[in-house]
Amino acid sequence: MEGLSVVILSYTRSEKIHRMTLDCIRTLIQSEDFVNTCELEIILVESNRNYLTDGFAYPDNVKVIVPAVPFNFHAYLNIGIQEATQTMLALCNNDLIFHQGWYTAIAKVQAQYPKFKSFCPVQPEENIPSGMFLKGYDVRKHFKGWCLVAEKILFDKIGLLDEQFDFYYADDDYAMTLKKHHIPHALVLNSIVEHIGGENTATKKEEGADAFKDLKLQRPDLPTYLYTEGYSWILKNEKLLDGHLKFHKKWGTIKSLSIKNKLYGMFSKVGLGALVQW
Repeated sequence: MEGLSVVILSYTRSEKIHRMTLDCIRTLIQSEDFVNTCELEIILVESNRNYLTDGFAYPDNVKVIVPAVPFNFHAYLNIGIQEATQTMLALCNNDLIFHQGWYTAIAKVQAQYPKFKSFCPVQPEENIPSGMFLKGYDVRKHFKGWCLVAEKILFDKIGLLDEQFDFYYADDDYAMTLKKHHIPHALVLNSIVEHIGGENTATKKEEGADAFKDLKLQRPDLPTYLYTEGYSWILKNEKLLDGHLKFHKKWGTIKSLSIKNKLYGMFSKVGLGALVQW
């Protein structure tokens, strides 16, 4: 198997998070016979600049990088990408449990279907169909932003991750970038990584017509569809709203993307997906 650099993002500000990240690292190391099959490099990009003086430490075989800039999801991943030395990359949250053979399963798909350059594992409780993989770009179905595996040379073609997406819509932007460059992505069905959920991973969706009437008065410049009840939860989160607007400014309106995605799906079946311009 090709050597693997694993980039893990962490904000070690409590013993609970420290233990969670250590479990992530431990299960990663134990998940494969890396000593005899391929080289493993672990890069931890740490948000807490005082993690050492706060009493937290990580194993000696983990390279810890503490950026001098505030947290930005894509910017921190880009730091890890640029630091990585192995052929393959895994971009990961710190709230993961790696199951035995997860990387071997991805390597098998990569070897048999070299057109794939990007991969994601599945959750253990998912309803997994038969077969080796599913091809697609659907976020939360084919694409799991908490664990992305890709060939490092992929980023020579598509460029580094777009840092205007500091958290929200980061997954969507990456998936659209792959689609733009006509790079197939695979959900590998025998690669199992458990995403247990960290302290800051939940986004609460509070809906109701009365909840956003004031926001409509404050932001009359927004697209009108955002003032419907189904989007009220976006309006109530400024950072989420910012990511939503950036995404659609870059890639197109919801309506135009819906049309393009339908055309792309139809044309791809006959090998003409490249005709759709993103």
